[in-house]
Amino acid sequence: MRRGVLAVATILLAAFPALGQAGTTGDRLINLPTHLTLGPATFQVTFTHRFSQTVDDGGGRELFGFDSAADIGIGVAMGFGRDWQVDLVRSSFLKEWEAACKWTLARQGDGMPVGVGVRGGADYRGASGLTERWSGFLQLIATRRFAEELDVFVVPMYASDTPTLRNAANVAVGAAWHLPKGWDVEAEVVPDNGDARGGTTAWAVAINKRLEGHAFLIYLGNSRATMTDMMVGSDFPGGFRAGDVRVGFNILRRFPE
Repeated sequence: MRRGVLAVATILLAAFPALGQAGTTGDRLINLPTHLTLGPATFQVTFTHRFSQTVDDGGGRELFGFDSAADIGIGVAMGFGRDWQVDLVRSSFLKEWEAACKWTLARQGDGMPVGVGVRGGADYRGASGLTERWSGFLQLIATRRFAEELDVFVVPMYASDTPTLRNAANVAVGAAWHLPKGWDVEAEVVPDNGDARGGTTAWAVAINKRLEGHAFLIYLGNSRATMTDMMVGSDFPGGFRAGDVRVGFNILRRFPE
């Protein structure tokens, strides 16, 4: 399955190099943050949806996973000034809450070769039967734009507590290829954390459509993780395989438009 995804990506990149177009990067990629904030007095509502069943396990009878239960996330964010943002997100998986603050330290241009941001906060798992509920986290985001069409992200991450680790660290990478008429092709990889027993590299690809005040993203990936503490350790409860493919989506709405 991984070879198939790589083959499709290679064909797209080879066949459509002329389609790239300067685009706008928002405050998040697929699951990872970008270095940018929403902007002054801008409010955003985000919905994430990750189906639990894989495409192969669901098959046609289960509409390739669409009939399965899903992890649903609902989040709100507010921009303060040009460079600050606060987030509050709740996921149905483990009834988890995430609160965070992000600061844009630098934007590419005017002598700066990269954009840089930092995001920190805490996760709280509210499900019953858990003994470890709290995790603090910190993310450093470095971004480089190439030829006005391609944004590449490197995101070192730390979490004080993951499902199986303490004081875990990882370095995720992502990219957004901007196409005409508000379309983007996006990708993320969170490597297998070597400290996690049975950990697996998480990958995701997505098609994103940007409209004024809105964004709608279709997701394909092997992991259901959307919260920071669930990504850092590559140890999502129940596990996942490198070749798994799950579907999902993100919906964003900003006010004002």
